[in-house]
Amino acid sequence: MLSSVIIALAGGAAVGMSRSLNGRLTMESGAFSASFWNHMIGFLLLSVYIVTLHREGIALLGSTPLWAFSGGIIGALFVAISSYVFPRLGANRSALLIIGGQIITGLVIDYARGTAGFHIGQPVGVALILFGIYLTRFSK
Repeated sequence: MLSSVIIALAGGAAVGMSRSLNGRLTMESGAFSASFWNHMIGFLLLSVYIVTLHREGIALLGSTPLWAFSGGIIGALFVAISSYVFPRLGANRSALLIIGGQIITGLVIDYARGTAGFHIGQPVGVALILFGIYLTRFSK
């Protein structure tokens, strides 16, 4: 359990560093250019990995449903949007808004799919997230 928590924290730190680097790249070349290069480099590195170390992954492409590739489109949009707002709002405020949006959207998706039962702590948690985001208005 502890190792999973450490891995999750490291993943969050990597996302924060990635957003910071993409924010700087956005200031130099624009949000869509930053998103393009982020995904192009990721695509190239993943392609090298699949071709050299994980060849059975190539055969899976043919059986992948077309809708599954929408995650890449959503990911590219996420990178473009976060790269655009990061230098304008700062690291802390951007992270709070992004995480808050993810938690609220995850809760909405769970309710829509019927996979989450109602618990009073959930709307209270969402209210606290929104209140915390509101309070960032007053920080400098």
